[in-house]
Amino acid sequence: MSSPAEFDGQCAFALSTGKKGVDGSKDLSLDQDGKTYYFSNFFARFLWKVLPGRQEKAESTWAS
Repeated sequence: MSSPAEFDGQCAFALSTGKKGVDGSKDLSLDQDGKTYYFSNFFARFLWKVLPGRQEKAESTWAS
């Protein structure tokens, strides 16, 4: 069973690029480090996995 979505279900990759308000989808979720991240599309989920530093950037955007 997955944990509640991080960032209130917003697309984690969009947040990592500085964009807020982009809805993620439960169908495109990724469980990582005990957290569940939602993404708006397959490409965003793929980029989250291969580009370094996405989690930190998303958290920074979310906090601002």
